[in-house]
Amino acid sequence: MTSAIPDILIAGGLLVNGSGITKMDVAVLGEKIVEVAPHPSDIKAKRVIDAAGLYVLPGLIDAHNHPINLDKMDSFTLSAAFGGITTVIPFMQNMRSRGIEGTTSETIDRFIEESSEISYLDFGVHAILFGDDDVEVEVPKLIDNGVISFKMYMTYPRRGMMMPDDRMLRAMSLAADAGGIAMVHAENGYCIDFLTDNFIDDGLTSREYYAKSQPRILEVEAANRAATYASVTNCPLYVVHLSAREVLDVLNRYREEGKDVFTETCPQYLDLTNQTLMEHGALAKIGPPLREREDNAAMWEGLQNNVIDTIASDFCGFSKAHKYSGGRSSAAVEAVDEIDESGSIFEASFGGNWTEQMLPVVYEEGVNQGRITMMRLVQVMCENPAKIFGLYPQKGSISVGSDADIVLFDPAMKHVLSAEAQHCKADFTMFEGKEILGKAVYSMQRGRTLIENGEMKSEQGGALYLPGDVNVTASAPKGYKVE
Repeated sequence: MTSAIPDILIAGGLLVNGSGITKMDVAVLGEKIVEVAPHPSDIKAKRVIDAAGLYVLPGLIDAHNHPINLDKMDSFTLSAAFGGITTVIPFMQNMRSRGIEGTTSETIDRFIEESSEISYLDFGVHAILFGDDDVEVEVPKLIDNGVISFKMYMTYPRRGMMMPDDRMLRAMSLAADAGGIAMVHAENGYCIDFLTDNFIDDGLTSREYYAKSQPRILEVEAANRAATYASVTNCPLYVVHLSAREVLDVLNRYREEGKDVFTETCPQYLDLTNQTLMEHGALAKIGPPLREREDNAAMWEGLQNNVIDTIASDFCGFSKAHKYSGGRSSAAVEAVDEIDESGSIFEASFGGNWTEQMLPVVYEEGVNQGRITMMRLVQVMCENPAKIFGLYPQKGSISVGSDADIVLFDPAMKHVLSAEAQHCKADFTMFEGKEILGKAVYSMQRGRTLIENGEMKSEQGGALYLPGDVNVTASAPKGYKVE
């Protein structure tokens, strides 16, 4: 028990962690949680927040996002905060394809410096490694700087993004030696290009051919190949944005053999289908593609039975014009007077803006529909990402000594998701009009209020860079379940 008077007491709420729900009071002094006691407690504080009827959650962690397009770390983290997120781990890469010189580590150094000034939320960083990166230098250098996770694309060879298999093996070996973790976008890029070329040659470029150009088997093959490489190099592996139902059994086989394989899915793969793309065209183009209801159901089952460890957003902030432009420069997009929705689906940009809608969608479709428990939601959106990426228990936990990153969630509040209501720069959402019962109504980070009464109360400039601790990652149970 603290001898100083706490600054804030969150009283009478239902505290949720991965093992249960209890009525507890949470005391905050400065940036830390200093006491957690059964309600009613005798804790006195300078300010008391009445949390009766509310869930008290650890601040959510969005461990997959790309704030490098229309939305950078300022508007992206603003949007994330309104979605109950208090920590983000964005991906950053060398920007030579965009005419900006520098190595990946140099780019990340600049990103950390800039984000510390403009972000509303604390942040870690994942590195993206391309084939032109000097992995012998970059991997150990980045790990020394707290960037302990390295994503490699197994697709997009013509975009210059695909990591060749031999370079992937070497990067995995280096990461394993230094205590890092490899991440992969698992799709077979050469097969996708082959199928895409065939469709284009036949003049089949409308939206109904997009999912056919990236069938589920190509995700399954690549995931199996990545897990094989990770096994050979003894490197922990995190497979991002799972979408295909068949891939779960493939990856779970490695987990049951004791291999260090972690898995992630996203709200769009839990609730949307290829029918969304048929209705909205390029606005719903993502990679991997939206699948079918059977795939949604498989992802929920994977969450239920602990085969899937985390949920993250894969946020890419685009406007409608950016999506239809096929990745042209911002200046070129701004010069577009009218959006042409009839163009080739293969020329449109990949990605969607999902972060603010993530918690509402997962709560509505998961908890409200009985697919997962509230405890499981906290495991996959708070605890597990913190453990996997070396931030636990500083983040992802409401316990004495942890950062006071806390979200109050009202399970009885009704609201409707819309582009107008979101706080990023993107001017659309694929969850437009979705009715939700349950909303994050208050959040704090390190003891300072972020969101209250529907307003951002914090200012930019107070965000901290969070180096990942390889010792935390190494001590996280590997294989079947992160506990």
